[in-house]
Amino acid sequence: MLEDVDKCKRKGILINTFLLASDYGLVQFLQKVTEICPGGKAYFTTRYNLGQYLPMNYRDRKMRAIH
Repeated sequence: MLEDVDKCKRKGILINTFLLASDYGLVQFLQKVTEICPGGKAYFTTRYNLGQYLPMNYRDRKMRAIH
């Protein structure tokens, strides 16, 4: 799967993701995706706080809550 992310990066395709889960493995995977393909964004939330989400920008490694 990460090979596909690398192919997208080489073709100039940005990958934006939205994760509706709090599974540690999935979060780590999406962090790796944003590391491989910078410029794309990853948004994290759970079913308990669907109205809020945390965007992550790999370059800054900053996350902030959006309401």
